[in-house]
Amino acid sequence: MTGKTAVESQRAVRPAQQQTRDGSQMLFTSIKRRKVHQDVAEQIENQILSGLLPEGASLPSERNLMEAFDVGRPAIREALLLLQRSGFIRITNGGRTVVTRPTAANLLEQLSGSARYLLSSEGGEKAFQDARRIFESAIARNAAELATDKDIARLGEYLKINREALGDMDAFERSDIAFHLALAEIGGNPVFSALHAAISEWLALQRHISLRVPGVALCAYRSHEEIHEAVAARNPEAAWHAMDRHLKTVAQQFEQGKGRPA
Repeated sequence: MTGKTAVESQRAVRPAQQQTRDGSQMLFTSIKRRKVHQDVAEQIENQILSGLLPEGASLPSERNLMEAFDVGRPAIREALLLLQRSGFIRITNGGRTVVTRPTAANLLEQLSGSARYLLSSEGGEKAFQDARRIFESAIARNAAELATDKDIARLGEYLKINREALGDMDAFERSDIAFHLALAEIGGNPVFSALHAAISEWLALQRHISLRVPGVALCAYRSHEEIHEAVAARNPEAAWHAMDRHLKTVAQQFEQGKGRPA
């Protein structure tokens, strides 16, 4: 043991200048100590990224990993949990640890706790509403630029389901989410789909509360009609503005719905 305290071993990185023989300056930083499980996880992650552990491969047993890394079981289990949260591995029903490919959904899942905390803070709701409005307006523009005839027909089917759900609030809420997701899926960008799904989950309460206001469902459906028409006409500007108006209205309805009974 070096006699350093835990605080000292976790001290902030401090830049330090050193001079070379020719007089030029080099900037170094002090080394931060990490926990054992982080080093174990990093080594396994590097094996996965390099292709030495391909997708679908099984990791060695906990006992074999303990022997290979010369560490205890807790360090191995914490490392595997870290890798699982990052989307690098999954645990099968049979208990095998299998290498997987990280996805955008894995990344966003790790942000869920922080997102909910931000939503509960002062100004958090408005920050998310503004972010959603800008993101989904861009999604609508992108859809109008890239939509195929098949995409437009599919979006039309979700619009029809949305219309048929008028009068059934639970069904309308589900069809509302489905319509927006179908829009995000146009172009096949998995990050758009994953980000949309995450935002929908984080703002689920907002959607639920805004739908308490009389006439909101019909108003939302008509906005969806405008968005669909703009995408079908392959008019990016019109699609952007239709979505922007829609989500500005949703934010206003959310404020109205707050004071109404559930």
